[in-house]
Amino acid sequence: MKFGVCAPLEKIDRLAEVGYDYIELGVQSTLIPEKDEAKFQPIQAEALGSSIKAEAYAGFLPGDLRVVGDEVDLQRLSNYVETACRRAQSMDSKIIVYGSSGSRNVDDGYDFDRALGQIADFLSMSADHAEACGIVIAIEPLCARECNIIQTVADGLAMAKRVNRSGIRVLADLYHIWQESEPMSNIVDAAEWLAHVHIAEPVKRSYPGNDDFDFSDFFSALKSASYKGRVSCECGFDDFDQDVETALHTMKSYLK
Repeated sequence: MKFGVCAPLEKIDRLAEVGYDYIELGVQSTLIPEKDEAKFQPIQAEALGSSIKAEAYAGFLPGDLRVVGDEVDLQRLSNYVETACRRAQSMDSKIIVYGSSGSRNVDDGYDFDRALGQIADFLSMSADHAEACGIVIAIEPLCARECNIIQTVADGLAMAKRVNRSGIRVLADLYHIWQESEPMSNIVDAAEWLAHVHIAEPVKRSYPGNDDFDFSDFFSALKSASYKGRVSCECGFDDFDQDVETALHTMKSYLK
């Protein structure tokens, strides 16, 4: 497995010093898909100047760029995704995470099956752009306190299978799994579709090693799924520069 942290670009050199394999940046803050190339180029240069790469991105869509509902702007969505994928490719990146609850939450009274169909259509369109750039878009299930659709790994797997494109896969996030009391066996069931992982101490959503939480079941499930991909800390830190060392040591201890 490879380990990274969801963090701003200014932390990339510190993560390299600690021994992380990559950083996970934000689409909206780094790839800035609705800004021109002149604004993106200095960000690109800074990222490519580090010894580790921005191999993954979260924070995909802004809340006003809706995928579900009666006000979906398909052309804006397509332009946004195409630019994001193209710029991610230029940074030697591999993964874009689709969580973005604001884009997909279903309004009261709106047809749920129609919403699922709209998400499937969005992901199919996104796959066209992603596959052309060698990018995988990972569906992130989000727990009920954050989102009211695609809340479990099982839900994410069903959507990925529905879209059935090589550029669309599934993410497993321990925090959301824990909040939904989802069985770890669902990670194993998604093995062939699992493309990315987020981790946090799931009670406080803090960094691994912040308390005595036992991650054994989570890592055992990943091993049973033969998962050898990226694991990103998506969590809070008290003292980032120090705590990322503790997090990396803690995660690696479960691989022994």
